[in-house]
Amino acid sequence: MVVKRLRWQLAGALLLLMSFPVAVAHYLDLAQFTLVQQNVEDEGLWFRFDANLPVNLDAELPVIWPEGCSVLERDERLESTNAVTVSFDVTCDETSSGLIRTRWGRDGGMLELHLLDGSVASTMLSGGRVGAEFSLPDWTAAAAQEPDGFLLTAWRYLMLGTEHVLIGLDHLAFVLCLAMMARGTGLLWLISAFTLGHSISLALAYLGVVNVPIVPVEAIIALSVVFMAREALLAHRADNNPQAVQRSAETSFRWRIGITTGFGLIHGLGFASVLGGLGVSAADTVVALLFFNVGVEIGQLMFVMTVLLLLLLMRKVHLDQKMIRASAFAAGGLGLFWTIERVMGI
Repeated sequence: MVVKRLRWQLAGALLLLMSFPVAVAHYLDLAQFTLVQQNVEDEGLWFRFDANLPVNLDAELPVIWPEGCSVLERDERLESTNAVTVSFDVTCDETSSGLIRTRWGRDGGMLELHLLDGSVASTMLSGGRVGAEFSLPDWTAAAAQEPDGFLLTAWRYLMLGTEHVLIGLDHLAFVLCLAMMARGTGLLWLISAFTLGHSISLALAYLGVVNVPIVPVEAIIALSVVFMAREALLAHRADNNPQAVQRSAETSFRWRIGITTGFGLIHGLGFASVLGGLGVSAADTVVALLFFNVGVEIGQLMFVMTVLLLLLLMRKVHLDQKMIRASAFAAGGLGLFWTIERVMGI
């Protein structure tokens, strides 16, 4: 009785990795906010507020301004295939204070203050349940602000990369399929191939060498989960029926290394859209790119180690093979759902 209960507990643990709400399969809701101080002779505080947003966010959402502030003009423009900028010309009473509350950047973002003397002060925003919010700036204090140090900047981007992987169910589903396709050195090769692919495309897209619309990329990422779930099932069948299944070139390990690298290139474009959504300053470009990528790898390794540990425990109660098959079907089903959902949104 105890063994039977343990089997179902272990089975549920691995299925839990695939049972988060479907809405979790998304890119981080990040935004870049810019406040530009205006040199106007009239009394009061004058500034332009720009919100640079991914195209999948609703640019029509309202902004709540502090008491004593009013919007003189609103403008919206498409910056690229992946971003839109909403601009507000704002004036506030000299005594105005309080929070600027937005409905964007629920997962955080970047806030830059552009002062009259040409200097720029920036800070990372932590986000919130509804959206990012921040205080009406004290321009005098902002002028004296020291930039963040190397260690703090590196830590922030490392954590951002780790968080993006761990809340992105589509990426986790892909990595789960890799973990079910091979063991030991073979798994290490697959993870390395995926890392190589997404590291290359992340750098190229983030640096502007490659520029592709993110909406169809998201659809291909979802389709990659379906394809790799199929490969995981083929690998599972071949491992359990070595005499009945002849491995062709299509299902060989070398083929899987190739397709894993190729899909890694696609996933890297998704990672780049997250990093690009922050509008990283030129001075932090290298640090942001390097440590965001390191954070992605840390998140992947944490997930892979969790999956392998659960499979090891299941192997002790002879349930690992059933759960590999069930998890592959679950990943493929979710991937198919995301594919249809995202294709309809193109």
